[in-house]
Amino acid sequence: MPTSPPVGRYALLVAVGAYDDPSLDQLRAPEQDVERLAAVLEDPAVGNFTVRILADAPDHEVRREIEDLLAERVNDDLVLLYFSCHGIVDPFHRLYFAAANTVRTRPASTAISRSFVNEQLEACRAAAKVLVLDCCFAGAFAEGFKGNPQGALDGQIGRGYVVISACDSYEYAFESDGLVESAPRGSIFTDVLLEGLATGGADLDGDGRVGVDELFRYVHDGVVRRRPDQKPKWSAYNAEPHIYLANVPMTVAASLGVPGSRGGVAKAGAGAVPRPTTYNRHQAIVARGFRAGADLVRRTFGPLGRRVLVEDASGAYHELGDAAGVVRLFTAYDTRDAIGTSYVRELVEGVRHRVGDGATTTVVLAQAMMDGASAALRAGANPVALCRGIESATLAVLAELADLAVPVETKEQLRMVSTIASNDETVGDLLASAMERVGKDGVVIVEESNLFGLELELTEGMRLPAGHVSPYFVTDPEGAEAVLADPAILVVDQRLANGADLQPFLEAAGGQGRPLAVFAHDVRDGALTALIVGKMRHALASVAVRLGGPDQERRSLMADLALLTGATVVGEADGGLGTAGPTVLGGARKVITTRRDTTVVDGAGDPQLIRRRVRRLRAALEGSEPGPGQAAQREQLARLAGAVAVIRVGESAEGQLKKRKRQIDDAVRNAKAAVEWGIVPGGGAALLTVAGRISTRVPRGDDEALGYAVVIDALVAPYEELMRNAGRDPLAGPADLRRRGPGVTFDVVSGTYVTALDAGIVDAAATLRQAVTAAAGVVTRYLMIG
Repeated sequence: MPTSPPVGRYALLVAVGAYDDPSLDQLRAPEQDVERLAAVLEDPAVGNFTVRILADAPDHEVRREIEDLLAERVNDDLVLLYFSCHGIVDPFHRLYFAAANTVRTRPASTAISRSFVNEQLEACRAAAKVLVLDCCFAGAFAEGFKGNPQGALDGQIGRGYVVISACDSYEYAFESDGLVESAPRGSIFTDVLLEGLATGGADLDGDGRVGVDELFRYVHDGVVRRRPDQKPKWSAYNAEPHIYLANVPMTVAASLGVPGSRGGVAKAGAGAVPRPTTYNRHQAIVARGFRAGADLVRRTFGPLGRRVLVEDASGAYHELGDAAGVVRLFTAYDTRDAIGTSYVRELVEGVRHRVGDGATTTVVLAQAMMDGASAALRAGANPVALCRGIESATLAVLAELADLAVPVETKEQLRMVSTIASNDETVGDLLASAMERVGKDGVVIVEESNLFGLELELTEGMRLPAGHVSPYFVTDPEGAEAVLADPAILVVDQRLANGADLQPFLEAAGGQGRPLAVFAHDVRDGALTALIVGKMRHALASVAVRLGGPDQERRSLMADLALLTGATVVGEADGGLGTAGPTVLGGARKVITTRRDTTVVDGAGDPQLIRRRVRRLRAALEGSEPGPGQAAQREQLARLAGAVAVIRVGESAEGQLKKRKRQIDDAVRNAKAAVEWGIVPGGGAALLTVAGRISTRVPRGDDEALGYAVVIDALVAPYEELMRNAGRDPLAGPADLRRRGPGVTFDVVSGTYVTALDAGIVDAAATLRQAVTAAAGVVTRYLMIG
């Protein structure tokens, strides 16, 4: 659903450090100061402002931007205007703000006058107006205010006009004398201001918010402590109650000695000197966009999750209750949010394609990790060290999940996993039956049907560990699959590079109205182009699959494929494709390829020949000695003797059919993952158990330990979100659940503690493994944004 920009909170940051007039010194701080300030103000967890930066602009552009900012505001808005530049006073002590083209001796015509800025602010209809001046002689701005300045602001809803200046009307504003890696040569005033906002140190009354009066007192004391000859000034005009500029960001942990503690707030000035923030504006933009998408997805989480209305690009509304549907249609209102929401979309689609379930869990984990990582950056943590800590904790989580996992050994366990993944008992029963019949290594595929309802069919087939060589072959973009019905099959034991070699077979398949599936040692250059162009221009569907690996293994695989499909393997020793004709082509009812594997369903090979080969393989396997040879024989037997379960899905409406097929596809992936990795207690209980186990293994190094704690803290988030969506206290249960043991979870529907396996509240261990891995991956990617 398109979301509005942060309601009523707008900021314009004007920075001028480069000047045409040689009599005006070049300033080092402005460009850096506004970038750092923008990052904090735009951060949804701190300021949540819509920010515009104007750097090194001429005077007429600055005036236009100020007017644009202030003219369109309404009664409930808050606006912040910030200047970082030279301040100039004329012989009558009138204040001007220098622009890039300012001539020092002609400020009236080349600079921005104090009177212009003041008139625009007075005329602005916004409820709260805050002017922050980081320039020399800034205190001169308040001279001539129409009303008596007011003092500290006490209240709940802010209205009024406030000016915070870096110095009084006869003082200079200084750039810092020191040089640190994360904040080189910043302004003293803005550096302290950022410190107060980013760390929460300016929340002097401890209410979790930073008001302008608190911020001024914090900045005044911090600046005077560093430079006794610079005294920030405060003026307020008709300023009634509190004007809140920011929320206090939650840090990762209250103390490194207690890893994983949640909700602690690190206050600057409470002992140790806080480090300059390493949080940057680009990270703030990503974080804001991520939250815009994640907040919608989070509401759908759990058995009592909400349904949300999502507006698509055409303006139509859709009622949705699943993460995949939400991210598919959601469009951010603000274009700056697009990249952050794309992170959410990639997470959901990636997890769904890999394990079929757990997309919402992944988003909840990623949001919690991103919040923790952002707090650590605001507190000055090194992003690379944070990444190391996150990666270390992720590996620890995966090891503990493997230890917790219980093997899937019964049909009932399969039914539980399938039912949870599909949210449908009928699908759970059918899928459990299908997997019981095809076995652990069997293949289950889902097809659309013209008949209403669900149907299960068992047929012959083979899955190959190789997928299509190009995404241009994909016929189902949503599933990232190339699906060919009744294809002609060409098996070639050579590297194909010449398109002319394939032309006779493309024509033969096209003449029969059939697509062409090519399995070869390699397909590239002209041969690959011929297949792709034939598909795109002539609507002749095709796919190319590269069968690599050692020669003996590849040839065995090709021989089995040819036997199953009735094809003849074409090799260089036989003259290659140049001497072969269409008679070497085989067939199958369907070929389905993904990027990683290929499934051949109901090949056209001779059933008697296949059965004979299977009998010989079984006899050879019984008489063979354990070792690599026996393993290869076992794999070949599984390929030829393997069954394929086909679940046919029929619905009355096309849209409902697509949704139902997608639902069952996801459940199939999740059930396969459960068979491979086992199951763990659901409802967030497994992650809570893991958090308790790894919280004592904090690595050395403060920032790396913070990264480790980011993951520990996030593991609690899915349980809390389930409780929140169920209308229960999210903070009341984690400690109590941990005390009850690793096999117990909380049933949010009945409101009771239950044994997870007995109650059927379980997750595939692979789902949680993928969720934690994907969430950590997106957060480390976010941390490395510069």
